[in-house]
Amino acid sequence: MNKIVIACDLDNTLIHSYKYKKDGDICIEWIDGEEQGFIDEKTFELLEEVRKNAEFVPVTTRSIEQFTRINWERDVCPEFAVTTNGAMLLKRGTKDSSWEDESKQLLENYRTELDDILAKLQEEDYYVRCRKVDEMYVYVSCKDGVDVDRIVSYYSDKTKLNIAASGRKIYFLPPDFNKGSAIERLKACFKPEFIIAAGDSKIDIPMLEKADLAFCKPSIFDAVDNKNKRIFIDENDLMGSILNEIKSWEIIL
Repeated sequence: MNKIVIACDLDNTLIHSYKYKKDGDICIEWIDGEEQGFIDEKTFELLEEVRKNAEFVPVTTRSIEQFTRINWERDVCPEFAVTTNGAMLLKRGTKDSSWEDESKQLLENYRTELDDILAKLQEEDYYVRCRKVDEMYVYVSCKDGVDVDRIVSYYSDKTKLNIAASGRKIYFLPPDFNKGSAIERLKACFKPEFIIAAGDSKIDIPMLEKADLAFCKPSIFDAVDNKNKRIFIDENDLMGSILNEIKSWEIIL
């Protein structure tokens, strides 16, 4: 693996949905033949350049199936990707068996808890989707107008699982499956010299705090621990900002 690793969140950090499509954006994801995910054209071009200087590793809460439906095209396809909020590592689209075996061991004490939470949630009527993701965590997508914070508060003292919310989505996660732990596991496996992380939501904070340098959106800046160097980013030029930093570090590294 390259001495510099870029651990990058996907949704709303690098790619965006059709709802926010702009002229010139490149579609890289389809669902049932319908355009779903887009990437800014400039970002796409810069990502090609970034990949010549560093190892680009998506770190996403997406399931394996959701990640693999992305069509990266040209020279931007990542060799490695961490999915399922840290529970799975893919190499060229194939699960890394050692990483998966370790995740199964970390999951062992929480299997019953996950099943119990899933059963309770499925009795409710406020969700659009409720399921277990890659057998590793439970995911709920709530209906419009549902008070997500109330649901999170209700379950917070009723489970040993970590609960995270993003918009209408709620995640019930075994404590060891977070993006910060994923960074530690990447370091142990590949021993990079420097890790850059980029993210946009509270779920990304553990990853941002474990990185040597973090790029985050202003909306979560104050929530990230100040022990690491942080940079406000131009939300429309993430890859440009990262590329500039990489080039400035080449002399140091």
